[in-house]
Amino acid sequence: MQPRRYRIDLGYEGTAFSGSQRQPGLRTVQGVLEEALARVVAMPVRVALAGRTDAGVHAVGQVASCDLVWRHDAETLVRALRASLPEDIVIYRATVAPAGFHARRCALDREYRYRIWLGTDPPLFLRRFVWVYAGPIDLQALQAAADFFVGTHDFRSFAGHGMGGPAATAPRFRTIDLSEWHLLEPTLEPLWGRAQILEYRVRANGFLPHMVRTMVAALLRVGTGDVSPDWIVELLRVHDRRAAPAPAPARGLVLWRVRYPEDVDCAAGYEQPPLHVSERKGSSEV
Repeated sequence: MQPRRYRIDLGYEGTAFSGSQRQPGLRTVQGVLEEALARVVAMPVRVALAGRTDAGVHAVGQVASCDLVWRHDAETLVRALRASLPEDIVIYRATVAPAGFHARRCALDREYRYRIWLGTDPPLFLRRFVWVYAGPIDLQALQAAADFFVGTHDFRSFAGHGMGGPAATAPRFRTIDLSEWHLLEPTLEPLWGRAQILEYRVRANGFLPHMVRTMVAALLRVGTGDVSPDWIVELLRVHDRRAAPAPAPARGLVLWRVRYPEDVDCAAGYEQPPLHVSERKGSSEV
């Protein structure tokens, strides 16, 4: 039997993973998924992931592709994987894909979301998924600064892993078409009063290491009044990672969605099940 290309849609809690990409001697999403697939099909399997996530970063919309010799239907593959994987990885679905499908190279864009708990002492079940910030935030300034990211820019000032350091002379262009702040008000017990979560949504054709978390950290400096919104323009101009702040904590970041050409027609009407309710403020959501 010849192998067939499969698309696997999955999510994971990143807390106990050393990132998504396979690394010798470390627990990674790719490594754990490949081990489970190898047990299920009784032969070695290599997978490609749509997006790389750092240690501690979560995903609800990750996509993998791989070639499998599998004699049963896709639903049986999903059940077998769910039985073989640990509880911090969840498989949503598996489908037979065209032979040329590649989870990373075929993707049109990726969307990340970052959440900040406004206040102190978040509920236990949220602590691994938010950055806790107790100070006041200017929501209008946050959105004004976020708007400067929309378009095609050289993001070296926001890139880690040496891609934005003094020796990084190669441009790192990425195109962002969504950069928005949303104010979420989760339904919680009265113990937390009027609890609020800020969520930053950003979508682009690609991202660099630490890029989203560094963007969030820079935007928060604007929101606290330390700098003006147009400081973002200066950071984009200087192409120097040393000019931007350290990345925001990994635990607040989620790879939310990866879109492919066949998904675009229905994407406008499709939304991942929200964890909280979004509140609209005036003409924009912040």
